[in-house]
Amino acid sequence: MRLEKIVSNDGPGSSPGNPSFPLSDAVVGDSLIVTALLAGKELGRRLADLGLPIGSRIEVMHRQRGGRMIVARDFSRVALGAGMADKILVTRVNGEVAE
Repeated sequence: MRLEKIVSNDGPGSSPGNPSFPLSDAVVGDSLIVTALLAGKELGRRLADLGLPIGSRIEVMHRQRGGRMIVARDFSRVALGAGMADKILVTRVNGEVAE
């Protein structure tokens, strides 16, 4: 399987002051914007079907040992495995830094 970085040309992106990082590095309570997917076409399509396309705003609701997490978008919650969370690049809303 070939992995590729899928980015949006017109969506929000990272900047030097607000870099992208893997979703797996986020903490509970972080408000984030999905900036890119390090995935093949199938995973990219699956994430879009789950309501997590590039440009969507999400919040980390819960983290479990092993890297699994639950994120919320609007009124939906989505459970993600560690591997999937590693392939989703995000940036913090307004460049907020978690303490």
